Amino acid sequence: MTTQAKKTGNPLDGVTSNPLPLIIFAFSLFLSASLMFAVQPMVGKMLLPLAGGTPASWVVAMAFFQIALLFGYMMAWIMSRFSVTVHTLLLVSLLAVGYFTLPVEIAKYSHILETQGISPSTIFMLLLYTVGLPFAALSTVSSTLQRLFTATNHKDANDPYFLYAASNGGSMLGLFSYPLFIEPVFSLQSQSTYWQYIYAGLIVMCLVCLSFAKKKTEDAKAATKKAKAKTDKDADEVTWPQRIEWLFLSFFPSSLLMGTTMHITMDVVSAPLLWVVPLGLYLLTHIFAFSQKKFIAPETLYKLHAIAVCIIALIATKFPGITIMTVSWGGALFSLGAFFIIAFALHTRLSESRPHNKYLTQFYFFLALGGALGGSFNAFLAPILFDSIIEYPLIAIFSCFLSPLFTKQIKNSDILFLFCGGFLLVMFVALLKFGVFEISPKHLEAALPQAAMLLVAFFMLVGTHAKLALYVSLGCLIFANYVNTNSADLLAKHRNFFGVMRVEDAPVRFDNNSDETVPVRHFTHGTTLHGLQRLDLDDLKEAPITSYYAPLISVIDTYKPKHVGLIGLGAGTVRCYYADDRYYTMYEIDPQVVDVAKEHFDYLKDCGNEKDVIVVGDGRLEMEKREDDKYDLIILDAFSSDSIPAHLITTEAFEMYKKRLTKNGVIAAHVSNRYLNLKHVITATVDEVGMNSMFIHIKHQTRPLQVMSAWMMIYPDGTDISQMHSQGWLNIDPNDNKAPYWTDDHSNILTTLRLSLF
Repeated sequence: MTTQAKKTGNPLDGVTSNPLPLIIFAFSLFLSASLMFAVQPMVGKMLLPLAGGTPASWVVAMAFFQIALLFGYMMAWIMSRFSVTVHTLLLVSLLAVGYFTLPVEIAKYSHILETQGISPSTIFMLLLYTVGLPFAALSTVSSTLQRLFTATNHKDANDPYFLYAASNGGSMLGLFSYPLFIEPVFSLQSQSTYWQYIYAGLIVMCLVCLSFAKKKTEDAKAATKKAKAKTDKDADEVTWPQRIEWLFLSFFPSSLLMGTTMHITMDVVSAPLLWVVPLGLYLLTHIFAFSQKKFIAPETLYKLHAIAVCIIALIATKFPGITIMTVSWGGALFSLGAFFIIAFALHTRLSESRPHNKYLTQFYFFLALGGALGGSFNAFLAPILFDSIIEYPLIAIFSCFLSPLFTKQIKNSDILFLFCGGFLLVMFVALLKFGVFEISPKHLEAALPQAAMLLVAFFMLVGTHAKLALYVSLGCLIFANYVNTNSADLLAKHRNFFGVMRVEDAPVRFDNNSDETVPVRHFTHGTTLHGLQRLDLDDLKEAPITSYYAPLISVIDTYKPKHVGLIGLGAGTVRCYYADDRYYTMYEIDPQVVDVAKEHFDYLKDCGNEKDVIVVGDGRLEMEKREDDKYDLIILDAFSSDSIPAHLITTEAFEMYKKRLTKNGVIAAHVSNRYLNLKHVITATVDEVGMNSMFIHIKHQTRPLQVMSAWMMIYPDGTDISQMHSQGWLNIDPNDNKAPYWTDDHSNILTTLRLSLF
């Protein structure tokens, strides 16, 4: 009977090449990974209305998921001490316990943020209560099923690492299906419900997988035991230097993932679409690195690694001319491409160092430990250590130490080129900076981009050697920070959970037709200007319009509001559009912005009213609490670089704003954005709540110290808008608009993208 079974290839008896076990295991791993990576952007989106839409909330969420993954791998390692059958049954039990905490409902635990405030620790606790147990249970599936596969009759059972590619393929599907299919089609409530159903299906699939291992014949068991004993004997013992190497090879890509994500989402938009792209590339490097087919020769990959490090360092220097390129979709593509190459190179080394399957669960544990440490470093430690996102380029630069080409001897010709090129570049920038060349500011702006292009060429030439890449990148980063720090009188620089802000004094040309300058104080958040104050004026009530507020003044002058609700304080510039009986309720999510506005700018002091109120917290959530407040004008100006919190422009948000308006009240929304076209989405959304909209776009500087801007005015039926037409405002017909409206439960960022690369 046994002989006949072997001849027929029955998957339940003897060694077989029958694909059924492989299909079942691969599908189960695919399913578990899809669940793990679909829930991450889903939970991130659930966080948006609660955590204020800051990109840091997603970085903390990723760190949480990495720590949960580490816990899952640790549980799998502990459970691997039992027999395969017991190990798998423990997995099923853990999944079943996690099932009883579903569906995922973050709002149920929102009181944690309301009572303890928004911070990395409170967001971590919120996620722990909401999704901690089911996600940790899912994290044990991959290594457990791979171990279970070694107990089957399949001919490839002794080397289950190739199943890791199937797991990462499922991760990719779950991740990218979210912004491309799940988010546009399903509401958050439906997403959570369907996720729960698929989770239950995975439990059944794990039991099916177990059936393949339980029914092996005694002959097959003996053969497997003998083969396992032989391979275990041949397996090299894992040493601590190996474990430390695994740790670093997983730490650096994980940390760089966080840095790349923060760099992009801080200056574009905090939304699942941009959260998932770096994470998807991270998973893709795992798939390529652990695949049996090598897509790029390792020697070529390690040379590209060095060039990628130089690109990230170049982006981080923020030299004039380069900043224009990097703060764009094209710049985001450069960042993502460089990140992909570095992660691919490090994960390739990690794959080459993987041990015998006897140590499979231990290997995955250290891989997860390195990933969790990398994520935690960026989410919790870096904001304390650094006052800028400097960890992003530093991690890339120091990853050169892990390149096998780092110990390669540098050619004398490379050293000579490095010295000469570096000396000439430093001299060129120094001569421009310290005024050795008599160049006007206007001509200086034209010269600096040329220096930037020299820097690009220089990086590319020296970048194929890991050691040169490290030296050059680190040197230029230090030099660039020195130049930028000393290019203006820096008064304050802060970094917290909500981003990086700078206050500095610098002379500014009064207009484009003159070299005359005036002293101006700047307040920037990330790469976006939040306010200007001329320092040569004594009375700010008579100050000319500055920054991007010119269209707003036409609204204020026309409707003469008494009580103004302002979401997004900035430097407090709006407060000085003054009237004796006008007072403001100002909402600001970041307490440090309030401190900056009070300590470094005079708008609140010179133009304030005793009835003014500053409320620290998310503008929408806090305004909703103040049910008795009524506003003649609500101003939406909540920026974090170019990132606009999506929850401020949903139907639920505008329904609340509408309730807070007086009879003739209006809403002014600042919608200037380099990456998103919000006009049509807001038009559709306000139309859904029974309001109308107008739009104006100032494309050229019309007055000194003004910048280009786009604004919308939202108003109820019956509002007199005749004066607005005479000032350049245009009506928007919602019938001409094809964009879908947004709700807290359903939005689609893809409909708003501006796809110009630079």
